Amino acid sequence: MALATTTSERLFEALNQDGVLYCNFKSSAQVAAGLEGSTDLDVLCDAGQSELIAVLLARHGFKRFPAHPSRAYPGVEDFFATDERTGRLLHLHLHYRLIVGERFFKNYRLPWEREFLTRRVLDESTGLFVADPGLEWLLLVCRSALKIRWRDRLTARVASGRGESGGLRSEHSWLAARVDPAAPKEHANRLLGPRAGDLVGLAIAQDLSFNRLKRLRRELLRSPTVFRGYRPLPALLHRWARELRWVVGSINRRYLHRPFPYSRSGPGGGTVIAVIGSDGAGKSSVSQMLYSWLVGKVDVVQIYFGSGQGRSSILRWPMRVVLELTRGRTRSTRMDPEQRRTRDIGFKRAVWALALAREKRWKLRMVARARERGFIVICDRYPQTQVDGVNDGPLLWTWRESPARVKRVLSRWEDGIYKLAETIPPDIVVRLNVTQETAAARRPGDDPRELAFRTQLVRNLRFDNASSGVIDIDADYDLAAVMLEVKRRLWPAI
Repeated sequence: MALATTTSERLFEALNQDGVLYCNFKSSAQVAAGLEGSTDLDVLCDAGQSELIAVLLARHGFKRFPAHPSRAYPGVEDFFATDERTGRLLHLHLHYRLIVGERFFKNYRLPWEREFLTRRVLDESTGLFVADPGLEWLLLVCRSALKIRWRDRLTARVASGRGESGGLRSEHSWLAARVDPAAPKEHANRLLGPRAGDLVGLAIAQDLSFNRLKRLRRELLRSPTVFRGYRPLPALLHRWARELRWVVGSINRRYLHRPFPYSRSGPGGGTVIAVIGSDGAGKSSVSQMLYSWLVGKVDVVQIYFGSGQGRSSILRWPMRVVLELTRGRTRSTRMDPEQRRTRDIGFKRAVWALALAREKRWKLRMVARARERGFIVICDRYPQTQVDGVNDGPLLWTWRESPARVKRVLSRWEDGIYKLAETIPPDIVVRLNVTQETAAARRPGDDPRELAFRTQLVRNLRFDNASSGVIDIDADYDLAAVMLEVKRRLWPAI
């Protein structure tokens, strides 16, 4: 095998050198893809070496993300890392027990851990230890049988099939090409008894037909060597509760965007990441790509604090629509940046500022709730009080000393909301720095004076309350290079 180049390869090289007993116990056809982060890796380890394994994982940048109770199992942990070459999120399912069962609730344990670890084989192409193919094939058949649910039985009455998805067919074919078809039956005879061994042999001979898998399931449930955590009725209720939470979480993630936990929380609890930058720095693109990077694996929510095209409140949405409709009909006069910042506040701008401040207050409170629930919160921009009238700062600031009492009251109310951001500071700030020339090239229609003003302003902003500090990124490069640098430098702080 060539020298280790990916983060995962270096981890497994260290596991091999330190004599850790482990093996990839299922989907061995996808090991190479798992090392690159294209899919997950399911690795069985010796529970007696858990402390050593934890040290090696931490040394190579892998962090444990605790699963929500609705998807957690005893003896199974989730570790993630970032691949330094590609920026992909690497996902390691670490098993100390062979837990199998139906989707949403794996209620069965096959006590074959020692068997898998002592019979493991080295995959020369990747340098990983993988399961003995005969044992993996047996596990595949038993997993398929124990996954059968009542709805699968109903479906089978309408259309016959192999009892599993196309993924099973691919895995089955891959194993069939690499091992004697009699091997799973021999292992089953030893581990489950001759009756189960015969059913395993028949299920494989008939290409994992659904009826054979049903008969094997009944035999497995009778076996004293197949352990279950819950009796049938409590297990059914647990599965339905987990499935319901998954459905609600999926709907929320797609449409509602509320901090509803149902996946995995951050390793140290919640983390708030604020992405800031001047116009043309690419902060919205970076924020969206960070969200997409994490959303399939962990509890993450994205919050937009700007006044532009991001998600806005119901109160401010009609104002945005009107602004878009009238923008093409009115000419925007180019002002000196300081003039623009200090200009008089008319009625329409005041209403806009108040609606925007109210929206920010609601979003700040959601940031606090999400962090306390273990979410990673990605903020596109963040309210600040260092420079008034620009870059997410207070807009009614010129009314603070107004002779009109109503204006002073409204200004103080707005200030209170922006100061709330100081009590709910981001944990990490990703600051995207661009030169004035790059900003002008990316925003050719903007006033160069305004771009220069905002570029310098962003560089000067301070975030002293950010517990993990500010990560300054040179955003003059293309988006792919910027994102890779952001992921590399952000991961240790999460």
